[in-house]
Amino acid sequence: MNLITDHWLPVFRKDGTRDKIAPWQITNGIESDKPIVEIDAPRADFKGALYQFFIGLLQTIFAPDDEDDWLEFWENPPNEEMLRDALFEVKEAFEIDSDGPAFMQDFQLVDFEEKDVNALLIEAPGTNTIMENRDHFIKRGKVEKIGPYWAAISLFTLQINAPSGGSGHRTSLRGGGPLTTLVLPDEAGWRKPFWNKIWLNILTVDELAFLKCDLSLKNKAAIFPWLAPTRTSENHGGSDTYPEHVHPYQMYWAMPRRIRLICSSKSGHCDLSGEYCEKLVCTFRTKNYGINYSGSWHHPLTPYTDDPQKGSIPLKPQPGGICYRHWLCIALQDSINHRQPARVVEVYLNSRFELIEGDYQPRVWCFGYDMDNMKARCWYESTMPIFPVPQHKRDDIQEYVTEMIDAASGVLYNLKSSLKVAWFSRTKDAKGDFSFIDTEFWNRTETDFYRLLAILIRDPSNEENIHDIFKRWHSILRNQAESLFDQLFLSSEYGDGNIKRVVKARRNLVHWLRNSKQMKKLTA
Repeated sequence: MNLITDHWLPVFRKDGTRDKIAPWQITNGIESDKPIVEIDAPRADFKGALYQFFIGLLQTIFAPDDEDDWLEFWENPPNEEMLRDALFEVKEAFEIDSDGPAFMQDFQLVDFEEKDVNALLIEAPGTNTIMENRDHFIKRGKVEKIGPYWAAISLFTLQINAPSGGSGHRTSLRGGGPLTTLVLPDEAGWRKPFWNKIWLNILTVDELAFLKCDLSLKNKAAIFPWLAPTRTSENHGGSDTYPEHVHPYQMYWAMPRRIRLICSSKSGHCDLSGEYCEKLVCTFRTKNYGINYSGSWHHPLTPYTDDPQKGSIPLKPQPGGICYRHWLCIALQDSINHRQPARVVEVYLNSRFELIEGDYQPRVWCFGYDMDNMKARCWYESTMPIFPVPQHKRDDIQEYVTEMIDAASGVLYNLKSSLKVAWFSRTKDAKGDFSFIDTEFWNRTETDFYRLLAILIRDPSNEENIHDIFKRWHSILRNQAESLFDQLFLSSEYGDGNIKRVVKARRNLVHWLRNSKQMKKLTA
């Protein structure tokens, strides 16, 4: 069983039909009216992982030398034979069940622990949770057997997102639950060939120099670490792994966990995909102290904060989700907070948009797990527009957008405070999760934000235009805050019926919205 050679991947074609292909066939039908346009994954996190799987494959085996090569394959994708010849060069690294090297699996395990296969899934309850009977929301026993191909993708998903997993069970190269951002075609582009969706995130060989790894390494194990004994990280006798120890492509194939899948002779239906399989994976072997990726890594698919003391810190999803308040650091730049977008986004902004002809409005697809240590609180994903802003205009755009987002954050803070005053006689008694207010507020103001942002980007040097945008934004924030206060107060289970307190809380909110320095600044 091999992830490169076998026909295992379910996909959708442009006409809506479903098919099953081998990875080297992703350009099948691209010259007809039935190109492959999307992956049919059984889980949202698997879909995100599979996009990264294909980006990693093409980046590793099919990287263009320069922008001319990149543009050639954008306009004229390679045929199946060309991709097959390229990908078959590394097929030995993608065996699933093997006595030797196996995809994303430890080269050799001794003194291991055996676990049920559902433990590969990031949201699965841990051993202690099950023992203490605390698996109230995500129950045990839902996934007991997985087909080998989806077991391999489960493992890949775990390795690239790995949260802390107890003593010596290492996190992913980007830390636990990293935020991934990919450049995609515009909203209508879901029917564009899958090839173009992947190729937008491929860097040239020259553009990989920033990764600070060792491009001179020729051993395949420097790229696919499972092809050699694991560089373990025990406290005594082990060692950490730094960028200079690996080829830059290992970023796409990082393997922090020591795991070996056990393919049984048991046949049946996969609990994830529902497909019938001749072999199923029900358990796996694991051992701690796998590869510990230390130092300052800079993964091409993740935005970072540059901390003077700690180096580059990958951004991660947080409670409340991903929305326009993150737009600067995801889709442009946020030098005020020392944040920068993913390398693939930077490359698009700096050069790709000039290469692609026509009216082309791409977006950034953002996704990842919000992790609380070992606990997955939520899976978030979102899309936001990316605008080709010239370099000399970015500082101005950043200043104006920061002001708009700061104003929105101030309105949200005062809205939440006012609601708590209305609901509770003592605000210190306001216990619980109030993130639903954040979500509703950001959702209600998002469309207007991007509409005004598009106008702003067209002419950021026109002061009259900027003044008009700020006034409109002021009105939008004020109206949505007042409306949301009324809606949430009436529909909430909170509150004790003290109308006098409610009226006072609303009056104070309205006064702040009209008279605070922060709001007046928008209309000055």
